[in-house]
Amino acid sequence: MKAGRFVVDTHVHAQRFAAGKGISERPPERTGGSQWGTLGKTMSGLEPYDNTPRLEYDMACYGVDMCVLLPAFGMTDELNLEIVERSPDKYVAACGATEYIRRCRAGEEEWSIDGVCAELDRLLGTGRFVAIGESLPYMPAPWDKTALVSRVDAIANILKIVEVAQQHGVAARIHTGIPYGYTAAYSYGPIGPANVNPLWMLDIAAAFPDVTLIYDHGGIQAGSWERFYEECLTVIAANDNVYVETGLWWRELYEKPLMDPNIGPSKLLWGTDWGASMQIYSQPGRFPPSYAVQLRGEGIPHYQVDYWGWSLRELTSVRIAQDDMNLILGGNAARIFDLDVPHTRLFKPPSEQVGRKR
Repeated sequence: MKAGRFVVDTHVHAQRFAAGKGISERPPERTGGSQWGTLGKTMSGLEPYDNTPRLEYDMACYGVDMCVLLPAFGMTDELNLEIVERSPDKYVAACGATEYIRRCRAGEEEWSIDGVCAELDRLLGTGRFVAIGESLPYMPAPWDKTALVSRVDAIANILKIVEVAQQHGVAARIHTGIPYGYTAAYSYGPIGPANVNPLWMLDIAAAFPDVTLIYDHGGIQAGSWERFYEECLTVIAANDNVYVETGLWWRELYEKPLMDPNIGPSKLLWGTDWGASMQIYSQPGRFPPSYAVQLRGEGIPHYQVDYWGWSLRELTSVRIAQDDMNLILGGNAARIFDLDVPHTRLFKPPSEQVGRKR
């Protein structure tokens, strides 16, 4: 039995990497050195490829109807768009100005926030993307040029990007949490200081009340620390236009937002990070008994981690009405991303404030 009537994972990476021309074997994991620069060297020579055969196998296994495709490090907007155009009944995509960032990293262009916004405006002007993200490309590239960016500069850049989202009527996605498992284990780099400061989004949400903002990872990425989760809930409860992904939450984390009258099921989106580099770590007898984390001793996993089996088990163990479950699993995503659903009136209407069209 499917977990819900219409199931949408709002955070999926449908690309993986293979050795490119002139590379005979997978480059080894690197340690030490500059955080994101080292990761960039590890990625050097690797080319993204379409990983949808594995993705669609899992979609069939777990009854997932649609996925929102996000570009991550080294992935491309162009390949995601090819996947969407081939199977528009299964996928929609967010954009990340990936080609512009690539040119800046290669020294072909000088990075500027105006250049980022112009590229996002061009991509969104095609009408083929439904959001900006994963994360917002507000950090300068190449990343090694600036070790730190001030809060003033970071928020100023984010405000400019969210203004582009407003002009095109799409959602803007904010990354939360820290990658633990390899040299990208710090708050700065391409995801920047906003990554560890979810409360900054109070300013963004207030400045753009008509733009949907989504916390990627729900404040829980690659670990069991709940501080960012709590800060995300603070912002969500205070703003009608802010949502949070829940696919990395263990079951007990659902209780607080579901009981909060200013959050509830209408503000939660199931999104797991399928295709990324985390594993599910088990520690029976402790709390939480299992959680998603990058394991430093093992590096990037070479197999396809089963996110959905774990995530759906955690979510569906929560004892709430199925109509509320259906909102979390796909109804809210269908509204935010304007997805085609099989029938009208499949979902419980959200509150008047939360449900208004953005």
